[in-house]
Amino acid sequence: MKYLQSTIAVLALTVACSASATAEIYVGGALGQARIDERIDGLRIADNSTSWRVFAGYEFNDYIGLEAGYLDLGNISDTVLGVPVRADADGWTLSAVGRIPFADRWAVQAKAGFFFWDGQSSVNGVVERDPGDQNPFVGIGIAYRFNENVQLDVGVDYYDMDDVQPLIGAMALSFRF
Repeated sequence: MKYLQSTIAVLALTVACSASATAEIYVGGALGQARIDERIDGLRIADNSTSWRVFAGYEFNDYIGLEAGYLDLGNISDTVLGVPVRADADGWTLSAVGRIPFADRWAVQAKAGFFFWDGQSSVNGVVERDPGDQNPFVGIGIAYRFNENVQLDVGVDYYDMDDVQPLIGAMALSFRF
């Protein structure tokens, strides 16, 4: 909660200091690969899964914004000692996004926020756990603006979720209004 309050204070200060800012609303989607390494009842399961995300945001200026979205980490499965093990998680995200333009159409981006998620894991087809929580996440990437309305992002996000720390590499396309 302390980090969320600090983020909101920084956003408020930035907005107040940017009188010449041009605000933009944007929506988009991302497709990526999640690498998950988890322990379920003492069994280690490691797998890659296809993840996807939809999001909407508000850029206060060229440097800072807020973003909310829905993330599906996909399904991971493995066989440990002949026993099938499976897990999945999905939920809502809320983050602050910072941008540093470095060329005409290019920018480095970073984000920090919280993932409000629910999950499920099973061993041999029997549901073992139905966890859910809110945990922090961070991300970094690079953005390219094709024009003033269309942007392509490539980046990596790290989620710190209890026993699981998924690392997601993704490509996102967003449209600005």
